[in-house]
Amino acid sequence: MGFSVVLRAEAMGAVTVADVNASIARAGTRAPPAGRQADELLSALHAFVVQNEDPSRSPNLADESPDDLAPLIAVLSDPKLEENETLALQVCKALKVLSRKYENRVDFGQAGCQATVRLLKRVPSAAIGAEACNVVLNVCYEKPNVEAVLDAGGLSALVMRLAEDHTDLRANAAGALQSITFQEKGRALARDAGAVQLIVGLLDHSNEKVRTRAVGALHNISSDDESIRIIRRQGGIPLLVDMLGAPQSSICSSAVGTLQNVSREVQSSHQILELEGVGPLTDLLFATDVQVQVAAAGALLNIFGHPDEDEG
Repeated sequence: MGFSVVLRAEAMGAVTVADVNASIARAGTRAPPAGRQADELLSALHAFVVQNEDPSRSPNLADESPDDLAPLIAVLSDPKLEENETLALQVCKALKVLSRKYENRVDFGQAGCQATVRLLKRVPSAAIGAEACNVVLNVCYEKPNVEAVLDAGGLSALVMRLAEDHTDLRANAAGALQSITFQEKGRALARDAGAVQLIVGLLDHSNEKVRTRAVGALHNISSDDESIRIIRRQGGIPLLVDMLGAPQSSICSSAVGTLQNVSREVQSSHQILELEGVGPLTDLLFATDVQVQVAAAGALLNIFGHPDEDEG
C-alpha cells in the first residue's frame, strides 16, 4: 500500500462497513479497481481494519447487529482479485474482523467460504494466505461453514500451508484446522490428509503462537482413535508431556487435554508413565483452571485404569 494511501486512511474518521460498501460500489467489483477509486477503497478498508483490529476496542464488534457482507464477498469472489495483492490483503483483513461476530459468520455462506478457499489455494503471498486462514478460523466456528470449506477443498490447502516457511501462515493454518477439527468430519479428513504428522512437528516450534495453535488443533484431533496412534508414532507424547510445564496457560491446557485423549490407548498411557508424566499431571490437579484439573484427573484415571496387558 502506498504511503499516501496509508496517510489518508489514518486521517479518516470512524469508518463503518457501510462506508466500505459505498467505496466498493463506486469502484465496481468486476475487476480490481485502479486509480483514484482504488485508492479510496484501499483507504476505507485500511481505516476500517485499523479501527477494529483490536477486538477489545472494536466498534464493529461492540455493535451486535449483522453487517452486509455481500459487497466484500463479491470482491473476494472476483478471480482477478489476486492481481491486486494489496487489495486482496485488505479485503481478507476486513473479513477477518467482521467474522468475529456470530451474525456475520452465519451470513458468510457458501459463496464466502468458496471464495476464501479459492484465494487460499492460490496464495498470491504468504501474508494474504495468513489472513485467509484467519477468515477460515473464524467462520468455521459455525458447522455449516465447516461443511462449505471442506466441500470447497479447503482442508488440503490448509494442510499444505502447515509446511510453509512462514511463521504467521503456519500458525494461522493450524488455527483454522483447530476450528475445523472441532467437527468429527473435519477430524477424519485432517487425519487422512496427513495433518496430524505436520501438526506434531510444530509442537516444538520456536514461535509461541505456532506452538499454541498446533497443540490446540491436536487437542481436537486427538478425539479420533486412529489419530492417537499417529501422534504416538510421530513422537508427539514426549512433546506433550514437556508442555505440561509450559508457562502459557493455553498451551498447558491444550496439552493436558490432548494427553487425556491419547491416554485412552494402552500404549500411549504406558509411554506417559515411562516419561514420568504422572508427576506433572498430579500437580495439575491443583491448578486454578477447573478444566485443567478435570483433564488431568481424566488422564490419570485412564493411565491407571488400563489392564496390565498391552493391546493385541
